[in-house]
Amino acid sequence: MGIEIRRERTEAIGLGRPARAEELAALDEQGFVVVPGLLPEAQVARLDAEFERLVAADPQALRHELGTRRAKAAGDNDVFAVCWRHRVVLDAAAHVLGSTFEVGCVDLRDPRPGYGEQRLHPDHGPAPVPGITATWFLDAFTADNGATRIVPGSHRSPPRAPEVPIPGTETPGPGEVVALGPAGSLLLRDARLFHAAGRNATTRPRRSAFVFYQHDIPDGVVGHA
Repeated sequence: MGIEIRRERTEAIGLGRPARAEELAALDEQGFVVVPGLLPEAQVARLDAEFERLVAADPQALRHELGTRRAKAAGDNDVFAVCWRHRVVLDAAAHVLGSTFEVGCVDLRDPRPGYGEQRLHPDHGPAPVPGITATWFLDAFTADNGATRIVPGSHRSPPRAPEVPIPGTETPGPGEVVALGPAGSLLLRDARLFHAAGRNATTRPRRSAFVFYQHDIPDGVVGHA
């Protein structure tokens, strides 16, 4: 999408309430914050229905990532507009990135049962730049369905993976936490933070929508949640 946003416009284009001081402080200190139940149930239901429509319409939906349904919501998609226009996210992006930044597409992801696990990594490769990733929980994120694993404070570490078990194991790394929350919650994450999606060990979907904010959104960026 690559839309440029200016800080002074966030109030005009923003939807919902603004970010709170304690949420921005957690983002600074820990590199992430979970805002539970930010979207009402009826709005989540609309997002779920639109998720299914977009995935069904994309012939490549099952080819982007093994065992996972993927699609994108265009910038003019009215249903998913809340995911990139919510004031909490816009305020967080302005807090980290300053007066001007760009927003990318809304990416959709749903790991099928038995799939979805990743190794710990920052966003955008081995030399990540400042940015924000907003992950919206379209289903509840639980310990069983592969909720995002996070190493708090690793956004301030050198650009290398913390000491972790061999990739592919289920054993948590030192200090690792799991971002849990009901459907409608928001995970705000510094793009430099080490994180990984877990394996969906349930028989149910774990749908999410996520958006990148940076000074320059690279072409073809693919994210994870």
